[in-house]
Amino acid sequence: MKVLINALSAHQGGIVTYTRNLMESFDKQGIDAVFALPENSPLPERAQDMRFPVQNMLGITRAIWEQTFWSHVVKRHNPSVLYSSANFSLINSPIPQVLLIREAGLFDSLYLENVAPSFGVMAAMQRILRRQLILSSAKSAQCIAVPTQSFKDLLTSNYDSLKDRIIVNHYGLPFMKFSAAGHVRKWRNDGVLRLLFVSEYYPHKQPGLLCEAVRILNERGIKTHVTLTANIKNIEAVSGSSKDVDLLTRAEARGEASLISHIPYDQLVEYYHSHDALVSASLSETFCHPLIEAMYSGLIVVSSDLPVAKEVCGENAEFFDGLRTRSLVESILKLDNDPEYREQLRENGVAFSCDNYDWDEHVNRLLDIFENTIAAGRHRAA
Repeated sequence: MKVLINALSAHQGGIVTYTRNLMESFDKQGIDAVFALPENSPLPERAQDMRFPVQNMLGITRAIWEQTFWSHVVKRHNPSVLYSSANFSLINSPIPQVLLIREAGLFDSLYLENVAPSFGVMAAMQRILRRQLILSSAKSAQCIAVPTQSFKDLLTSNYDSLKDRIIVNHYGLPFMKFSAAGHVRKWRNDGVLRLLFVSEYYPHKQPGLLCEAVRILNERGIKTHVTLTANIKNIEAVSGSSKDVDLLTRAEARGEASLISHIPYDQLVEYYHSHDALVSASLSETFCHPLIEAMYSGLIVVSSDLPVAKEVCGENAEFFDGLRTRSLVESILKLDNDPEYREQLRENGVAFSCDNYDWDEHVNRLLDIFENTIAAGRHRAA
């Protein structure tokens, strides 16, 4: 089996982590795989891979480029299967194609009602176009992969015709890169409640809401500090970020927040072990890798009550209303007042992540999807 992976969006965020782990697994299993990457991708250089200058292309230009030039590249390469790993596929692909859809916000009413309006009219038009391109891609792919049942339900509630081609394949965690044993920090060990926020910045991630919760906790006499993967200059460049910029800047000035631009993947576990809880205040997710990374590392998870988060964590996290700062404060106070509950979440979270999120199982399921898609293509050709 010869696999070509369209990872042209792998320049930052979760898609980079996913692609890196996939590279390592394919190499380990001896899979004949070639990755197509953007020129600015931080992923390692491999002789067999391809890089293209797509990072600065505008949306419509990029779409045209992929349906013309990229299509010729695929034909010339002639793989057994094409894996389009970030929302868009080739229309009328000459090769059996698996499409991974990983963008929930375009289809999620919570996001569309509470986040999207701040971006303005032009952004609304771009969302409509992007959603239509994703749907056209979905209709053109032989198989559609999604990382959660919740996201599948969201898609099929709007587009029932897709349900027979959608397969749920949960992501996984490369356990060898994380450790749960012997590193658990005692709650408020140094007298400070230490919270952690791990994510690339988008307005729907709501780091400002977390900073407001930290302010309220400090005002109530619970000394609290939050560490965030955030860079103010980068955030300022994002449309709709002004409120978060203000709240983050104020929190940092008060000494209640530390902003670090980026945590290298192999250092994440150190941060998980040196904090009391991971907080995700997001209003839209398709999976959210930090939830399982934190659970496996023995860190308590506090998350907005999205269906995706409840699916990923099961009953092993403390959930709050992502539209209400006070709800987050109440959840943290609940944890602070109940050591037995904290320990239950911690122990069950480690076990749950071990049982459900083995990265190798994700890869093996993906390879099965590839084989089945290739076989179906041969059947149609016959």
